[in-house]
Formats: sequence, C-alpha cells, structure tokens
Amino acid sequence: MRKSRFRSALAGRDAHIRSLRVSLVCVSALALYALWGWNRAGDEIIVHNPPDLSAGASRTWSEVPKPNVYDFAVSIFTQVNRWVSDGSEDYQKNLHLYSYYFTPQCRQILEQDYNQKRLKGELSGRERSLSQIPGYGYEDWRVRSHSRDNWTVQADLQLSEYVGGVEVKSSAIRWPLKVVRYDVDRNNNPWGLAIDCFDGPARNIEFKGTK
Repeated sequence: MRKSRFRSALAGRDAHIRSLRVSLVCVSALALYALWGWNRAGDEIIVHNPPDLSAGASRTWSEVPKPNVYDFAVSIFTQVNRWVSDGSEDYQKNLHLYSYYFTPQCRQILEQDYNQKRLKGELSGRERSLSQIPGYGYEDWRVRSHSRDNWTVQADLQLSEYVGGVEVKSSAIRWPLKVVRYDVDRNNNPWGLAIDCFDGPARNIEFKGTK
C-alpha cells in the first residue's frame, strides 16, 4: 500500500511537471509571436516626408503632405497616359500595370474609357504623351484637403497625340484628380494612396510659355 501511494504521488508530480512544461512552451510561443507582430507593425507604417526638410518638419505620422499627394497623382496619371507606340496595346497594358494605384471604381471608369476609344478607332497606331507644363507645377492651392484621407489635385498637363509621326492633338488641360488613402499590399503600392478618378470634368487651359 505504501509503495502504491508513493508511486501515485510520483506519477502525480511527474504529470504536474509535464503540464508546467507545456504551459511554459505555450507562453513562450505566444511571447515570440507577440514580439514578431510588434516588429512587423513598424514595417506596415507609411511615413510621408515633405520634399523640403531644410527647415525641419514636425507633424503626425499619418499626415500626408500636399506636395506628396500632388507628386503621386501627377506621376501615376501621366504614366498611365503614356502610349509609346500603339494606344490599343499600351493603354490596356498601363491599366493593368498600374491597377494597384487606382480604386476599383476608377479602374472600371478607365476600362470603359479604353473600350469607348477602341470602338471609335482612337487608339490603334496612336502615340500619346502627358507631361507637366513647365512653370505650372506644384503650388499649395493645387491640392485641396477634404479630410485626412481625401484630396483633390488640380494638375495642369500638356497632352500630345501622334499618328504616323504626325501630331493630331495638342492641348493644355487641367485635370481635377481625386486622391484617397488606400489600404493595399505595400509591395504593389508603396505610396498607400490611390487615384479615385476625377472631381469634375477636365478643361482646356490657355498658357504662354512659363509662368
């Protein structure tokens, strides 16, 4: 009887030790996972620095400076509208290449624009360039903040189109581009912003050389 009670006590002790070891392993695993998540959290934060830091800058990490919003909108929009040799191929290719920089609603609008232009014969064999007009770059008034996550950019751009090396269109246009903060894979869109198409119709503008 004594041996039986002694063995039972030893078995109970061993079982308790095993349960403590399992608990220790679980707690250690949770601690390591929490540490990994804490380290990864810093990788997911996007901080937009203003272009000019010569005088220093102090702001919240979530704020996107207006020059950055303007640069994003103009850079992406001009790239999508750059048809190197044939608009029927280049336009569609660009829409796919830069799809992560547009909201789903805007991608649908641009796809409709592509289909309409293709049916009208306005793409085949056509080259296009869209570029900033010298002297008409960023100014504070060109970016209107609607909220922390929503802006309108007034972009003055020069549109030129050619068919067979002959210029068929040349005009200066003001595009009111809507920009929003966009939660998307950072590997596909490091800006964390997206163009949400237009805040009103584009219109021709008159300019003489540089301002």
